[in-house]
Formats: sequence, C-alpha cells, structure tokens
Amino acid sequence: MPPTRKPAPARPPVRPRSRRAAHARAVAEPPSEQGRATRDRILAAAIELIAERGFAATSIDALCQRADVVRTAIYWHFGAKEGLVVPVIEHVAATWIEEIESAVYREGDPLARLDRFVAGLRTLVLERPHLVRLLLAVALERADHDPATREALRAIFDRARAAIVSGLEDSLGRWNESGMIARTALAFVSHAVAHQLVDPRPGEVEAIFAELRTAILLMVGARLREHAEAGPRGVQR
Repeated sequence: MPPTRKPAPARPPVRPRSRRAAHARAVAEPPSEQGRATRDRILAAAIELIAERGFAATSIDALCQRADVVRTAIYWHFGAKEGLVVPVIEHVAATWIEEIESAVYREGDPLARLDRFVAGLRTLVLERPHLVRLLLAVALERADHDPATREALRAIFDRARAAIVSGLEDSLGRWNESGMIARTALAFVSHAVAHQLVDPRPGEVEAIFAELRTAILLMVGARLREHAEAGPRGVQR
C-alpha cells in the first residue's frame, strides 16, 4: 500500500501587511454599528483637535485619547492620520453649508432677508468658529502640496459660494454681481474668524458684519440705480 500522506498544516489567517491594506479592508467590508460609532468618534475628535491645534500638531496619540480608541482603530478606518483630512473637511463642510443655506433661504422682503443672511453668518462665526477655522487651517497647511485636499476644499468653497448666490438670486432676482457678493461674504467670514483670534474684544465681530451689510447694500444699490437710470427701453429722457 502506498504510504499515507500527512495532512498539510492549516495556514494561519492572512493579516494585512500594512495600514493601507487594513484601511482597504475596512472600506470594503460593510460597517457594523459599533464600527460606525467608532469612526464617528474619531472624526469628532479630529475636528476638535485640528480646529484647536492645526493638522500638523494633532498627533495620533492625542486623537486616541480624545476619541477613546486604540491606534489600530484609526489605522483601520482611515489608513493613517493623513487619511482623516478629506473626511474631516467634508464632514465640517456639510454643517457649514447647511448654516449658510439656513441663513439665505428665508421668507420676507429683500432687505429683511439680507439682514437675516448677515445675522446668520455672524452667528456662525460667534457660535461655531471652529468650522471655518478648521477649513482655513487645513488649507494653509496642506492645500499647496496635497492635491486631494486641494480639490476637496475647492469643491467645498464652490458649494458655499453657490449656496449664497442661489439664495441672493431667489430674493433679488438674477444679478451679475451675485457671485461677487458671495465671494465678499465668504471673505468677511474668514476675516472675522481670524480677527476674533487676535482681537477677541466684544463688538469687533459685530462691526465686521455691519461692514459686510453695508458692502452688500452698496453693490446691490449700484445695480438698482443703473436700472432706474436706464429706464424703460425706447423712452427718451
């Protein structure tokens, strides 16, 4: 009789060879409820820390402590610290743009809507400055050398600008200046957040947004005067 062959020893389970492989597995596998909760805690911790310290100064250890997770959880869900950048700014942007839209799309006459719009941006800066601060911090630290971050930020600012333009045109009709007004409003928001860090005196933010209201009225008012002076076509003056 031929000799009996011994069964081959069972192979140990294959382990991911790198953090990238672990992240690829996490993305491919349907997330469990616990997995989603862990991912959300990591994102929330990253948002807080990056807004407070910037991306470079936010360490994996600090993330683990703030989110109450182990290091492997971060590698599993995001591959590395750099893998957090785009998910973080997209999460923040969703809230930020919702705030802008809620400030723009409201009923009332154009002047009342303008006042509510400016008040909504002012509230955003006073109550949620970390949203804008985080976007600015990531842009300054990473946009010049990280194409993925740059593209994500560009898309976010385009969405914010489009939300403002749509709200203005819903209130005032189509204006050639609506894009310029949107850019001006976003510039004032960025300036107010930065100014608040270096000069947190009461009333400074109020003054900045009072100036924004005046600037918008000047831009809209100039256009209204042009229409009034042109008069109906064919009417001789």
